[in-house]
Amino acid sequence: MTFLVSRIVGSKIAKGAVVGALAAAAIGLAAPISSASHEASWREGCRGYWYSTSGHGYCSNATNFPSYGYWTSYNCNAEIDTQHYDDLYRGYVGKYDTHECTFKINRTHVSL
Repeated sequence: MTFLVSRIVGSKIAKGAVVGALAAAAIGLAAPISSASHEASWREGCRGYWYSTSGHGYCSNATNFPSYGYWTSYNCNAEIDTQHYDDLYRGYVGKYDTHECTFKINRTHVSL
């Protein structure tokens, strides 16, 4: 009888361990992968940054004389791409314009 009880208890512990391991693996596979990137070069003091689903423009020193206007393009994965125009003042430093894609963003590009 003792053998039967230990076999049942051992079996439940083993099953619990297997279920726990499979649940952990499923969560690990389903969790979204985070990413961050930016354009390699600056365009008149500004460039695009993007993360998993959002992007923005950033300037270290806006120098697009005489207009100081910048187009920021957002390349979304499963939806229509978006483009915004922003007027910035000379020497502007900081983040400007933000766009959120529903599923994934592929790239953010700053142009004049």
